Amino acid sequence: MYLNDLYLEYQLAYQLFQQGFELINKNEETDELWFERFQNNTSFIIRLLPKRFDWQNQLKQDVTSTYQRIHQMRKSFKGKHIEAITVYTSSEEPIGDDWQTLKKPITSNAKKPFTMNVYFLHETERSDEIERLREKTGLDLSLEEIDELDNEEKERKVAYFKQTILQDFNNRIEKRRKVFSNGKPLFTYILIALNIFFFLQQINNGGSENIDTLIDMGAKYNPLIMEGEWWRLFTSMFLHIGFVHILMNMVALFYLGTAIERIFGRTRFLVIYFLGGIAGSIASFATSISISAGASGAIFGLFGALLFFGLIYKDVFKDTMGMNIIFILVLNLVIGFSIPEIDMGAHLGGLLGGFLIAACLHVPSKKNGKYQLGAIIAFIVLCAGLLMYGIDNNASSLEFKLIEVEEKLTDNQFEEAIEISTDALNELKSNKDNKLMAYFLFHRSYAYIQQGEIELAQADLEESLGYEETIPEAYNNLTIIYANNFEFDKAREVIGEGLERFPDNQELLDLQQDLSNY
Repeated sequence: MYLNDLYLEYQLAYQLFQQGFELINKNEETDELWFERFQNNTSFIIRLLPKRFDWQNQLKQDVTSTYQRIHQMRKSFKGKHIEAITVYTSSEEPIGDDWQTLKKPITSNAKKPFTMNVYFLHETERSDEIERLREKTGLDLSLEEIDELDNEEKERKVAYFKQTILQDFNNRIEKRRKVFSNGKPLFTYILIALNIFFFLQQINNGGSENIDTLIDMGAKYNPLIMEGEWWRLFTSMFLHIGFVHILMNMVALFYLGTAIERIFGRTRFLVIYFLGGIAGSIASFATSISISAGASGAIFGLFGALLFFGLIYKDVFKDTMGMNIIFILVLNLVIGFSIPEIDMGAHLGGLLGGFLIAACLHVPSKKNGKYQLGAIIAFIVLCAGLLMYGIDNNASSLEFKLIEVEEKLTDNQFEEAIEISTDALNELKSNKDNKLMAYFLFHRSYAYIQQGEIELAQADLEESLGYEETIPEAYNNLTIIYANNFEFDKAREVIGEGLERFPDNQELLDLQQDLSNY
């Protein structure tokens, strides 16, 4: 009798297969089959089970169990809406008075709702149930009469139906396996080792958060890039600022890098990583004057590559990593926009750059020449546009000029420092903008002091104290100038004002103590 039930099941299974349903799960022991077809944003799920239930409670338990399984699996189905159907093939109906009530639709009002219907194809109601199933699904379903075939013919047909369906199922599994078999991870581990090596070098050379160490070892530093050190756009990818920074980046690189190497292959991985990282560095150069370092731009380039992979292999992406990747990406972007210290230019530049480079290279065994050409043109335009904007933005940025002045003072180039400061001050005054006035006045006064132009330095310091952004060093230097000119009353007045604004500044406190002797 079980052969009849199995034959009915595989007749239906084969007809579902021919009408666009895909086998998504099977149980070899029970011959249970699960099919899915995605249409109009709805997943149609059909479960087939050849089984005899002696008692209605046994059937009820199976229906309840199936409902719970669908509830647990609902997020893995493609559609926003789910129509679930369980079809039992059995020569006999279960014993009990009210098992027919189990055929009533069961609805779940979960976040991703679904409806489950039950059909029981036993001998006396088989035709009626098939008709009811046709009306519900709109499918073209029919069953051959069991008695017209001998057992040998039934077994042959079951074997044929089974082989056809399972071959398609296995082919899809193999195709998915090949997607993740284009390369064995290697360069990911090498890059992690290199990043750790350079981080240890930073620690040995003064500390990973030491500005001078970062600049000396190749961090992104706009003034030096503007002077021709464009290689910093590359070297900055191997430096990190603090232990937490490198820890988070290396964990991300481990998970993303190994996935990208498997999907795109080793060579493509390296190209995506480095070009995505350079795109991130260029974006950072264009949008931020701050010193920056880290593999974040390259890592976001890997994010971009995974998003491109998701466009090409939507089902595989969704079934394997899709929602997790999108959640992590969105979380990183939200955190990045919430914390001003995070270099979002590098993140967004790397994300877009990685996506475009992945689109240019494409995944192995897939080609689309027109789109690949468009992607490389878009990448070149992106980088060139950001580079041109960055050069213009840095050249006209007052913050950049302030950094330039500090560099000139460090290198004892006092004439150049005075010239840049004077240009910046004239620009600020013409725009009636007080921002940064105190800083440029202080830096110019320092250059004047080094050149022996004490009166000019005094005038700059006196003016700088009138701005809200003034710094304690300005009070310190002006006090010393007054004291050197034996104007002790003015010196005490200035030091008093300085301590009102900066009461905890130790240099001002020490200077006040020294003045008490005069």
